[in-house]
Amino acid sequence: MANPEKFASRDDDPQDLIAVVGAGALGRWLAARLQACGQAVRLVTRPGSMTRTLKCHVTGAGTTLDQEVESMPAENCEPGKIQWLLYCTKAGDLKEAARETASLLSPGGWSAVLSNGLGHADTLAEMGINRCLAATVTYGLCPVEGGAVEQRGAGGQVTVGPIATGFDFEKAFEASRWLVGRFRSAGLKSEAVEDGAELVWRKATLNAGLNPVAALIRRENGEVPGHPLFPLAIEASREVIQVAREVGVDLSKDDPEQLLRDLCRDTSTNRCSTLQDLEARRPTEMEWICGAVVRIAESAGIEVPANRLLAKMVQEAESSCVAV
Repeated sequence: MANPEKFASRDDDPQDLIAVVGAGALGRWLAARLQACGQAVRLVTRPGSMTRTLKCHVTGAGTTLDQEVESMPAENCEPGKIQWLLYCTKAGDLKEAARETASLLSPGGWSAVLSNGLGHADTLAEMGINRCLAATVTYGLCPVEGGAVEQRGAGGQVTVGPIATGFDFEKAFEASRWLVGRFRSAGLKSEAVEDGAELVWRKATLNAGLNPVAALIRRENGEVPGHPLFPLAIEASREVIQVAREVGVDLSKDDPEQLLRDLCRDTSTNRCSTLQDLEARRPTEMEWICGAVVRIAESAGIEVPANRLLAKMVQEAESSCVAV
């Protein structure tokens, strides 16, 4: 295995810049954490946005950070000069974001998708981005007044692993380890795993159970296990495990109820992203969470009534509150 130090960041080399795509709560939080530890970071924002210095204020979990991060739209970035693209967009925005940013990667550059949902590696591959890692975030993040981001709950982790094919696995795992090293330097709990597909499906297990139920009952995560709809969340998670098996990902050793309870405990005061979207009158990511589970299940001839019901209920809630 090659030396992971070859990925090391140097301030005088623009190819070692980490570009965080998306300036929502996750993107601002991650950019602030990385820059505070000395990593060169840039936020890549929507087309037509201004090139400017964006204030990224992070609070919570005993941490307060104030960072001024360089931000600019992709069209103002020099092509072929970025070693890392970290996609922190909403799932529905990923395809367009990948289209806009694919040319920015250096020939040996890597991407990592931190967005919720399934099928993102395929989306990036459609845009010609094949050197792709999966990354999941279980920290509870919530935007607060003034554009700041509050980290809620003491628990959380960023996990990274190879997901796409067509490149050397050892190099992909090295890249995963290097990125984990950056996250750890930023004070985040982080781990590299060998199977990014398993990582993505395990996160989908949690998202399919927690997000729609927390959003529908309009409660913080910590209140979900005590609610009468919690058994429906558990059943949705169990269905995801069943569908994952059909596509070659074995999560049979996982206990979905315990995983959900642990996540709700560790992020007890957080309002999940789906609930945040409904409250802000924005489209949710259910099409890429429960909706994706339903589509994959249908192609495999599997019934997933809990995911189908939750997807429909969130869709109806979304239709009634999203501004036209």
